[in-house]
Amino acid sequence: MPAKGLERTLGSNGTGPLIQKLTRRRREMITPVLEQPRPYVLLSLRDLSRKVKCDAATLLRTVQAMGFRHYREFQHYLHERSIAFSTSFDVLEQGEGQGKGLEGLIHSSIKRDIDNLHQLQKTLEPGRLIEVAKRFCAARRILIIAGDMAATLARYLDYNLAMLGLDAVCAAQAGDIIHRVQHVNKRDVAFAVTFGRGLRQTVDGFKAARENGAYCVAVSDTFLSPLVRYADQFFLTPTERISFADSYVAGMAFLNAMLVACANIHRPRTLAVLKRAADEQRSGGRWYSESSSTSAV
Repeated sequence: MPAKGLERTLGSNGTGPLIQKLTRRRREMITPVLEQPRPYVLLSLRDLSRKVKCDAATLLRTVQAMGFRHYREFQHYLHERSIAFSTSFDVLEQGEGQGKGLEGLIHSSIKRDIDNLHQLQKTLEPGRLIEVAKRFCAARRILIIAGDMAATLARYLDYNLAMLGLDAVCAAQAGDIIHRVQHVNKRDVAFAVTFGRGLRQTVDGFKAARENGAYCVAVSDTFLSPLVRYADQFFLTPTERISFADSYVAGMAFLNAMLVACANIHRPRTLAVLKRAADEQRSGGRWYSESSSTSAV
């Protein structure tokens, strides 16, 4: 999680709360940095002061007036903001320098996925994941809220929770989310996935689930996600990529770790459930065979 005291600041992806106490001159100076943070993330205090045309001491006082204890915290915020506000165009445009030619870009893309996995491995706290798995297993129902591309992660989790015999339902469309959230309560778990600035339908549904008393678990790629404000448990899964599309490698790894925990909370029950499904998995009619293919013709 972010440094203590920064959660309120990082929990908002707008600039208003950050600059409202600044003088007009300082707002004019810092606003371009907040609106286009990516070029400034790695700059030192002195280098950034040159970019915004002020002395380093003035810039530091401005950063502190915005609520950051020191410049390093402000850099962390800019990094989170660059993730939250990046577009597919931004990433693809900048990716040209990531490797030598198309082959180099392909290798860079795979390396970036591996880096995302390493970042997840370093930051994931198994104890918190186990706590969520226990909530899943004890819940009356698990409502999985997602939309757009993140719906692929939601459907994967929904399918596999169903295999374990847990009552899960996936809501990926705005109307579906609205109707299903109306019926959750304190016996349920709401699990939401959205990245960057946060998809409106996902955030609104998650907020409503919280208001209805559900235990709320969220996954995103930045602490600036609006999901942070409504989550009982929040997990970070990096989506850094070379491609125009978000990398879901870390997100899938997180879900697999979640499923491992769920399957082993009540291991004898899980084995009994999966044993009943084993016969169908070994010889069920859904599998391809030469005889079935020939008879179909």
